[in-house]
Amino acid sequence: MLISNFLSATCMLTGYTLLLTRRIKPRYYFALWLYFFFLYNWISKYLGQWTTFSIIFGGSIIIYYASEKSLLDIILALTGHTLLILLNHLLTVPLSLLGVSLVSIQSDYTILFHIVLIILSIVFLTIIKHVFICPRLTILSTCPTNLLQLFLTELLIGLSLLTFNFIYGESVGYPTEVLSMNGFIITILTLSAVLIFYGMYDILMKNHELSLQQAQAEIMQDYTNRMESFYEEIREFRHDYRNILVTMQDYIDNGDVEDLQKYFHDKILSDTDILSDDGFFLGKLHLIEDHAVKSLLYTKLITILNHKLSLTLELTEHIPVIPLDNLLLCRVLGILLDNAIEASMASESKMLHLAIVCTDTATTFVIANSTLPLAVPISQLSTQGFTTKENHSGLGLATVHKLLDPLPHVSLFTECQDNVFRQTLEIQKG
Repeated sequence: MLISNFLSATCMLTGYTLLLTRRIKPRYYFALWLYFFFLYNWISKYLGQWTTFSIIFGGSIIIYYASEKSLLDIILALTGHTLLILLNHLLTVPLSLLGVSLVSIQSDYTILFHIVLIILSIVFLTIIKHVFICPRLTILSTCPTNLLQLFLTELLIGLSLLTFNFIYGESVGYPTEVLSMNGFIITILTLSAVLIFYGMYDILMKNHELSLQQAQAEIMQDYTNRMESFYEEIREFRHDYRNILVTMQDYIDNGDVEDLQKYFHDKILSDTDILSDDGFFLGKLHLIEDHAVKSLLYTKLITILNHKLSLTLELTEHIPVIPLDNLLLCRVLGILLDNAIEASMASESKMLHLAIVCTDTATTFVIANSTLPLAVPISQLSTQGFTTKENHSGLGLATVHKLLDPLPHVSLFTECQDNVFRQTLEIQKG
């Protein structure tokens, strides 16, 4: 019985944690497993299936604090619980139809059954996470609280109704009819959760696309206004340049070297900012075909220029649309550039270099910035929760790696040498 309860707690831990969007701290894994083991080993012998309510609500509370109060992670934990029940019935119902009762499974084959269930749950939930959750994580992370609360309420009501049916089944000895009804209810609950998930995701996707289009339109209008202003500066400079040449020619023709020198030092060298660098940097963005990426880089370049950082931009060739979801790409580039801007601002030289290079096989983004000496190894910087900045959650680089891990054609290389931190994002064209 002790081994059976040990395996039951392990199986439930798998269901509650494998779908989470973030890696929780080890102490929460242990607390969750210990809580489940306590319920299975000591409480369930007195309360039977009523213990399931303690599993649902107690497990949700632990996940709530472990995931820093993330409603999305609570939903995913309860979804894992639901899928565990579905897997359980996919095993027990066929065995029941073959004449192997649930009582027999619990008494004679309990260890084997739980081992098989744990293996299947690991495989099944891992596939669910990488196929259905990770590709949609960028959009799901923007889900409004009211939609998450609606989804969470649906899951809690469904699991509660299912638990009441388990309690009834336990009181009558789990006949095949009750098991079949349980299987029907859990199937309906799973299908309804899937429909709500995709409906919610579709709404979020449309709203995100609309807000993105509006933001891009505003950014491109601002970009156009800045370019017009820059071209006006060029026109004025051209006019002034002609006047300068005429005046200098007059001094030269008259052999008035002393006045020429005075004019050169007083009028020309003193006006070194006649043309700003902003337009030269921003003007290069017309080479980028993807409007979302162009808009993001425009806002980041404006931030860099406003903070008076020493910027070099290497962008000399046309950059076609990149074979990667532009929302994901913009999120990754945004995190990398924000980190680079903050680090360069805190450094002595305040240097930032951005290069975008396109070849026949790949598009490469290189972001290099000056930084203070690193106090930890580079590998530790991508650990979730680690940060060198005050009042930061430390999820930036960890989020980047989580977003890119499922993508075999995308690579991120990180290095730091002579107080220059360099990130190279390479996207293969396939």
